[in-house]
Amino acid sequence: MGRANQNVETSTVASLESTQSHQWKSSHLTAPKSPVLKTSLRARPPRIRSTKEMEKEELKKVPKFKARPLNKKIFESKGDLGMFCNTKRQVTVPQEFHFATDERIPPPANVADMLSDKLSLNSEPQNDKTIPRNTTPNPFHLSTEERGAEKERKLFTELLHKQIEEERSRMRKATPYPYTTDYPVIPPKPEPKRCTRPEPFQLESLVKHEQETWRQMEERRRMEEEEAKMRNFKAQPILAEDPIPIPEKVRKPPTEVQDFKLNVDHRSLDRAEFDKKIKQKEVMHKRYREETESARRMEEEKALKQLRRTLVPHARPVPKFDHPFYQTMDT
Repeated sequence: MGRANQNVETSTVASLESTQSHQWKSSHLTAPKSPVLKTSLRARPPRIRSTKEMEKEELKKVPKFKARPLNKKIFESKGDLGMFCNTKRQVTVPQEFHFATDERIPPPANVADMLSDKLSLNSEPQNDKTIPRNTTPNPFHLSTEERGAEKERKLFTELLHKQIEEERSRMRKATPYPYTTDYPVIPPKPEPKRCTRPEPFQLESLVKHEQETWRQMEERRRMEEEEAKMRNFKAQPILAEDPIPIPEKVRKPPTEVQDFKLNVDHRSLDRAEFDKKIKQKEVMHKRYREETESARRMEEEKALKQLRRTLVPHARPVPKFDHPFYQTMDT
């Protein structure tokens, strides 16, 4: 607070100076000046118009708008012209219902009238016109309904019997003991069976094994006898003449050299003959094609001549020049 009181004078002076400077600045406002360009100092003035000049010219060309007087019938109409007018509907008045029974049945008579009728001289009531009454609907009695009910009853009874039978079959019931004074006949106890004696199996594999072993033993014995015979050496006598004479070799004559026969020699002749036949076929096909073309042209010429004879010339219609500048979509 002490420092604030000391600086009060200096702050008031500074505030006064700032207000005076703001007042001086506000009184002297600067006016904008356009820049001086070198293009303005040239001898030839620019021919291009600025955007502002073009906008001014366009604004001058725009037609002036003038409002027309308002038609007062718009407010009087019901939405046919101008503004839509929503009219309020009238409040509906409730009315009583009109039944046909009111016309058929007359209203009830007074008690006095009824008493006067009873006390009159005419004892018999006058019932000239019978009062119509409302018809009461009676339910239809159809045989199909009875049959349907009977069928449903039968089905229900069958299902009930089946259910009772199933429940009885589930409940086990022991057979009762017969009501007699005699003692029950107890059957004798059966004799015990004798023990079974084991017997060896007669398998075919065992028989085959025994036969194979006997055959091997016989083969081994025979081979041993042959080896024993071969061990006993005995020299044989020398033969003077060979019992099996060797045939002499027959000398063949030398082969004769013959010339080679190449396929090239006769293949060239076959090729030349084949080419000749191909050329002949091409010539025949060409001749046949030309004959067919000439026949087709003659047929076409005959058909054209016949068509020209039968045709009837028709004059073309004169074109209409009512709409000279009308262009169709095709053009």
